[in-house]
Amino acid sequence: MRQFALVSTLLTTLAMGSHAAADAGQFYLAPGLQWMDFSSATGLDNDMGYFIGLGYDLTDRIGFELSTFDLDPDTNTGTGGDFDIDHYKLDVLYYFNDNRVQPFVVGGMGNTNFNGENDTVFDLGAGLKVDLADNLVWRTTLRSFNHLNRDFEDTDYGIDSSLIFYFGGNERPQRQTASTPTPTSTPTPAAPRDSDRDGVPDSSDECPDTPMNYAVDEDGCPIPVEEMARVELLVNFDFDRAVVKPEYFDEIEEVADFMEQYPDVIVELEGHTDSIGTNEYNMGLGQRRANAVRDLLIEEFDVQSSRISAVSYGEEQPVASNDTAAGRADNRRTITMIIKTLQRYRAR
Repeated sequence: MRQFALVSTLLTTLAMGSHAAADAGQFYLAPGLQWMDFSSATGLDNDMGYFIGLGYDLTDRIGFELSTFDLDPDTNTGTGGDFDIDHYKLDVLYYFNDNRVQPFVVGGMGNTNFNGENDTVFDLGAGLKVDLADNLVWRTTLRSFNHLNRDFEDTDYGIDSSLIFYFGGNERPQRQTASTPTPTSTPTPAAPRDSDRDGVPDSSDECPDTPMNYAVDEDGCPIPVEEMARVELLVNFDFDRAVVKPEYFDEIEEVADFMEQYPDVIVELEGHTDSIGTNEYNMGLGQRRANAVRDLLIEEFDVQSSRISAVSYGEEQPVASNDTAAGRADNRRTITMIIKTLQRYRAR
């Protein structure tokens, strides 16, 4: 039963082992020809007949296909033409890449009817698939067939070749090949690097390590959905300074602990100043203060940088009067807003 074990292993591996994301699930029809080289034990000559499959590409690497072929081989004893073979099977296909030319392996099982007698059959094979045009593919497969009632002592071999017509879903993408001419006058620039694959190039990404399940804005940072809590950190600063004093570390650590407990939230740090100085200078000072708390969360408490944003409001949102020294001291502060983020599945 060695072949049965191989088929079972292949089906399990292909169905569970790949995590490539699909462009979009698509059905296809695969009409073609089937040639068979029967084992000498069957007493049948080689024969060719029609092949037709109905398949579904679950992803760009995994597909499922239900197929059938019909043969009428002669016997090699010369009696000739009295065998009718109807074959049905379900296969799993695994493609090794998503280029225009795709090598693949296939395995499956089905039923063969030999002149009214049914037998379970297992097949293993490999082949090549080539994109010809939008929604049109050519495929050829070499397979081995083993039958349950023969105790796997004899093996038949077959080659099927078919044209695949995709329908429904999205149009299959055109893939570039090495042989495709590239205009020398207008070379296509290389795609900008996007390390975290959030759709924002690294050169513009202000949150370069955003988790894959977060939706992001034009700066590559997670999009807030709802405010959960506003926490006064009591991080006050000396005049014209943006250095966090050690006395505030415990409160900042509490925010870090909260974020560790709830990994689906992010925080937005707000930096504020008193009214002394120009508005432009105070906006910059408020930003430095918010960044100082952000850097502490990242460097001292190991919070993921993409989960923390920092923004300055300068002198625009005082909490006390700027007419007194005490009021101005209260306004030199950083607070944090803890917010949820919109989550989504991002394709490969």
